[in-house]
Amino acid sequence: MLLSYERRRSSGATCSSCSINCRWRRCSLAVLALSVAACWLLIGLARFAIPRLGYRLDEPLPIRDSIINTCGGLFALIVAFSAAGIWNDAVSARTAVQREADAVETALTLSVVLPEETRSELANGLQAYLHEVVAIDWPAMARSTPLNDEIFDKSEKHLLGAIQLVSRQNAVAAYAPLLNQLLEIRHARLARLAASIAGITWAQWCAMWLISTATMLSIIICNSHAFRMQIVAAHLYVVVVSAAYFVILAHDRPFIGRISIQPTAFQGLMTR
Repeated sequence: MLLSYERRRSSGATCSSCSINCRWRRCSLAVLALSVAACWLLIGLARFAIPRLGYRLDEPLPIRDSIINTCGGLFALIVAFSAAGIWNDAVSARTAVQREADAVETALTLSVVLPEETRSELANGLQAYLHEVVAIDWPAMARSTPLNDEIFDKSEKHLLGAIQLVSRQNAVAAYAPLLNQLLEIRHARLARLAASIAGITWAQWCAMWLISTATMLSIIICNSHAFRMQIVAAHLYVVVVSAAYFVILAHDRPFIGRISIQPTAFQGLMTR
């Protein structure tokens, strides 16, 4: 029965991962489609507005190409700024996961100082905690579930129960190292959950969109006298911008997507 239960949970986790990856692909394709649509919308707007401003479509406009370099440089700067934040969030998330797993392993090792019955109860509580983290916390983090959601209470109750169990012992001072490790598990857990909702803010997304749109419009206007070149230059920029957005979307949340952090460290402790 236990094996069947584990298989059902493993199957559920796999289905959840596939669903997340499908949403990630659809989101990337949607970004490319929106970029192409915005490109043609700006081309149509430019070719509609230029004659009405008193210029012919086949004559170069009195606008310098340096504006493209300026806008492009600003876009590269905001992308680099956002990428640095994403990298720091990913490092923090991986560190928190490893800290939590190490603390659980240390707590299981230090539990040998407890009486037999209490040690067995603590080990069962920590194993239940590991199972809930893998089966419930990880899919919830992949959905960017808010930290105050009740779904995270299912795993936390096992951890709090283990802390209370050790705190009720008569010689608490003798079990201080074990209690400190249990508290370290909780601190690392909170850091892991906080990292699951970290990412690029709406202000950064708006800034990237405005700068990339302004750069594309500059390219379209500067090449308005040569329609074919205008199309080629605009679509080359669409490819570049879509690739930048693709990378940012793929790494924005450390627990989402194919390259996300996996609960491998916790799964290794579950088999002990």
